[in-house]
Amino acid sequence: MQLVIATDIFGAQPEVLSQFGQLGSDYLCVQPYDHQPPSFSDDHEAYQYFLAHGGLEAYSKKLEDMLNAQTEPVFLLGFSAGAAACWANLALEHLTIGLYVGFYGGQIRQMTNLQPLYPTELIFAEETHFSVPGLMSALAHKANVKQSLAPYLHGFMNPLSKSYHAEAAELYWGKIKAGYLSSLC
Repeated sequence: MQLVIATDIFGAQPEVLSQFGQLGSDYLCVQPYDHQPPSFSDDHEAYQYFLAHGGLEAYSKKLEDMLNAQTEPVFLLGFSAGAAACWANLALEHLTIGLYVGFYGGQIRQMTNLQPLYPTELIFAEETHFSVPGLMSALAHKANVKQSLAPYLHGFMNPLSKSYHAEAAELYWGKIKAGYLSSLC
């Protein structure tokens, strides 16, 4: 199964790619931009850049186009905006998604009406601007959806985020390798 990783708003920065590289698996990286994004000074600057370059709708469409080109099942792994862009595509019947795992996809709260057709695991983080328990409650009865709440802030997996948590990131990268990637071999 091909590993496809959808980045957050920072895109395919070297620090982000080094995190993906530790998985020890070949992967296809999808980012919101058609070019190498600049380095950002903080999360807010990255978010403004993301919005100025198409936002979530454009990212979802870009991901849909990439997924449409896949002929073999994919393990889809998404972070933040990437997780929400993945979620936006989970109701499309013709895709070859074998498994989707999304980290802190807060914008999913705008799309709770969608019903995923593929096995989905959502790992939410602590948020300050909306109720994560409320979102999880709205998704609780959806088929194909497993969800959990990590006791860390949004962005804890990204070394470029102000909320990066090295120990938590190491823990979850280990879980990805041991729990998901090992089952795909």
